[in-house]
Amino acid sequence: MSTVTTKEQFMTNLNNKDICLATFCDTAACEIKVKEWSKEESIKAMEACNEGEAVLTGSAKTLCIPFEFGKQDFSEAPESCLFCEKPAKVTALWGRSY
Repeated sequence: MSTVTTKEQFMTNLNNKDICLATFCDTAACEIKVKEWSKEESIKAMEACNEGEAVLTGSAKTLCIPFEFGKQDFSEAPESCLFCEKPAKVTALWGRSY
């Protein structure tokens, strides 16, 4: 598991089959956008490597919101969602959707 603070770190870790811990606004609309964006990014990476085989979907999805990292109090040091920059409500574990 890796804690990520940039989209580039997020994709690098996913491409290395790692689980990512990232701040998240906890909205369905944002998760859908992350899924679509990460799928596009993984296709680009596959094409750049000239891989002949298709990679499953390559898209990311939330796996869980760990209790110890979950509903954090961001009121004193507000953090933003890694993906949409709205206020973060949780930190979530992300992984590949297979």
